[in-house]
Amino acid sequence: MKGRKPKQESRAMEFRRTVRAWKQMPEASRPSLRALACELGTSHQLLSFYLKSLHKWQSKDYWRQAKEIRARANAEGRTLTQQEEQQVCAYNRAAMRVTVEPMLLETIERMKQDSERRPLCRQEIKILKTLARHFPEARDLLLKTPQDGLKKRKPFGELVRETPRQEGETPIAWVRRIWDQCAKYDTKCPKFLTEELLEKYSQDSANTQRNNLPVIPDRAAKSFG
Repeated sequence: MKGRKPKQESRAMEFRRTVRAWKQMPEASRPSLRALACELGTSHQLLSFYLKSLHKWQSKDYWRQAKEIRARANAEGRTLTQQEEQQVCAYNRAAMRVTVEPMLLETIERMKQDSERRPLCRQEIKILKTLARHFPEARDLLLKTPQDGLKKRKPFGELVRETPRQEGETPIAWVRRIWDQCAKYDTKCPKFLTEELLEKYSQDSANTQRNNLPVIPDRAAKSFG
């Protein structure tokens, strides 16, 4: 339909900017989203929608502002000034950060859920330490993660012998238990696993253990029927 846009739609920019400012406030001091909706004279459901899609809008807005600076210089038949170049780079970096941030937060949340079932491995701890520079969620998880949860690395053969196949256990279930132990002890595994290979490792002496083998892909489970 052509004509004047509905009142709520025409206020979209206002809602997005208000929600962005609200999100940047310290969580302890900002009002609830429902209270903010009442203040703006709109619904909690609508503000929740804008909050959920805020990162997409911010990213597009940053790209748009960078594009407008370049377009203005092109229209005037000149190259970017040093200040304009810095502004374009800043907008591009901000757009990338806003785009990637939700994925990194999902990674942190996934590791948080994993930490409730098992100790985090060295690689996960390393990732958390990197993310902790920018995300308080990662810092909080690091503080809650016991450093003694990082077990001493074990050779694959030793780990298999310490994880014997249980009576009535299927090959796939056995492999999954071994994978869990590999994550726990930061152990590298053979590229392909077969039942015969695991049985061999189970019976080999400590002197025939292999070290520094490539990591198992998930598709290795297909080797078992």
